[in-house]
Amino acid sequence: MYINLITFNPNFFTSIFNNGLIYKAIKNNIVIFNFFNPRLFLDKNDKNINDKIYGGGPGVLIKPKLLYLCISKAKKVSNNYCIIYLSPQGSIINKNILIKLLKYKSIILICGRYSGIDERIINKYVDFEISIGDYVVSCGEISSIVIIDILIRNLPGIINNFSNNYDSFNFNKGLLGCSNYTKPKIFNGMKVPKVLLSGNHKKIYKWKIKSSFKNTIKKKFYLLKKIYEK
Repeated sequence: MYINLITFNPNFFTSIFNNGLIYKAIKNNIVIFNFFNPRLFLDKNDKNINDKIYGGGPGVLIKPKLLYLCISKAKKVSNNYCIIYLSPQGSIINKNILIKLLKYKSIILICGRYSGIDERIINKYVDFEISIGDYVVSCGEISSIVIIDILIRNLPGIINNFSNNYDSFNFNKGLLGCSNYTKPKIFNGMKVPKVLLSGNHKKIYKWKIKSSFKNTIKKKFYLLKKIYEK
């Protein structure tokens, strides 16, 4: 997969490229990153990357021409691409959106800043407007790291299927994962459930299914409702 980042600050990503699953994906040539800096598309006589908002209001917007030129160049990386704008107004990333994104060979991520981007760019060129939650972060680079990590951990060759299948939202028809324990058997007076020490794999698996249901009911009941209403 190609991940193409439209960002004013490529150095923002340096540390994450040298750690964890993202480093593994780069090292094994599973993912190739490309950067497109809007500053490089400024006219010689124009030093401003942003401008005031028509009609008034706080903040400024990135000039649409700069984003358009970056998008045009990023599209040339592969014909099988989608363009994502990271925005608090977008759909919150979930498993269904992830499945759609994984079908593309090339992902173009627009990292906004200031008060966002011109609506004409969103309407004409953006395929997915995505949010990481109902809150605002200081720049799109922060959101893009979350999206990049979600994408990479679901690519073939990154995490084995056994581990992936036990993750929350993948385990037990898409519910939360089960509760987990490690040594010691007794910690501050609290014991590990006996069944986990039994060595009986059938009973342990049944316990994990029940634990998954309990965690989902307690913490994210809407998941249970959503799955069983289908």
